[in-house]
Amino acid sequence: MKELLTFPKDFWWGSAWSAEQAEGRGDTGKAKTVWEHWFETEPNRFYEGVGSEITTDHFNRYKEDVQWMKKTGQNSFRISISWARMFPNDGVGEVNQKAIAFYRDLLTEMNENGIKPFANLYHFDMPVALQDAGGWESREVVDAYVHFADTCFKEFGDLVYHWFTFNEPLGPILGGYLEDFHYPNQIDFKRGAQAGFNTILAHALAIKAFKKLNLSSKIGVILNLSPTYPRSQNEYDLEAAEICDAFYTRSFLDPMVKGTFPEKLVKIMREYDQMPEYTEEDLMIIKENTAQILGLNYYEPRRVKARLTAINEKSPFLPDWFFEPHNMPGKRMNIYRGWEIYERGIYDLCIDIRDNY
Repeated sequence: MKELLTFPKDFWWGSAWSAEQAEGRGDTGKAKTVWEHWFETEPNRFYEGVGSEITTDHFNRYKEDVQWMKKTGQNSFRISISWARMFPNDGVGEVNQKAIAFYRDLLTEMNENGIKPFANLYHFDMPVALQDAGGWESREVVDAYVHFADTCFKEFGDLVYHWFTFNEPLGPILGGYLEDFHYPNQIDFKRGAQAGFNTILAHALAIKAFKKLNLSSKIGVILNLSPTYPRSQNEYDLEAAEICDAFYTRSFLDPMVKGTFPEKLVKIMREYDQMPEYTEEDLMIIKENTAQILGLNYYEPRRVKARLTAINEKSPFLPDWFFEPHNMPGKRMNIYRGWEIYERGIYDLCIDIRDNY
């Protein structure tokens, strides 16, 4: 007879989505986001040519959606709040009262149906005017984000169970500055490093603002983390895996959870002149304002080996100067996503968090 698994009484069963993936435009007014701009200019980049104008029409169907949450046994759900809807004047200026009314209605509906709302503040959906002003490379955009976050805390703090500053902050850096799958589609590590640092600073400043309000909820961040496995225990493969892990896992995990940056990563960035601009005050803010809760998103493992081929150092600086992907024989694949299926990875990830964070 198989042993039954039991879960704690307060275990949260739920799911999640982003505002841009679900809401649709609605009738509150909304600043144009990077996704809407990109869809206008390169619709071929979007799956089956579908943009965010309607999506699942959550804006108009949220009561029905909440009932589906309830019917499917969920006791929690993670929404994201649209910066562009809250501040329709290009992400700044006066807050949108119609947006506040919509989100209060949604959050109230969730609470009344036994669905604890987890609210995320940023899920890749920057107003395009702010991206054009520098995006996360700009301190002015950091200030605008903190104002948005603080407004959300004050307007919805009585209805939200727990908060997250960012979903997968590594994503826009990889996609926007290293791998060409997010707007603004640049290949420039140093600019990406600046955007990454400012994202971490924005996270810390939002937490600083949150703590001043003495809300009963907690605040943290959601990170997409992949355990890094070396091809072998050879010292060069191990070194390659350690460097890969510093770039892709510890780069956001360490400063957002511990308040410090990985020494190996900083050393490499200094050596190759890839450091962002920052102040000592910035570092102190990051150190003093870390995540109180942590969300983990897991997709697949990273498998790497020591580089077998030379790098053309006239090419743009990228993390893979220091390692190569290892295509492990016999691995199981999700052929539709191109991802390896490896259940053990989420266990190893959780043990890492338990033991080291």
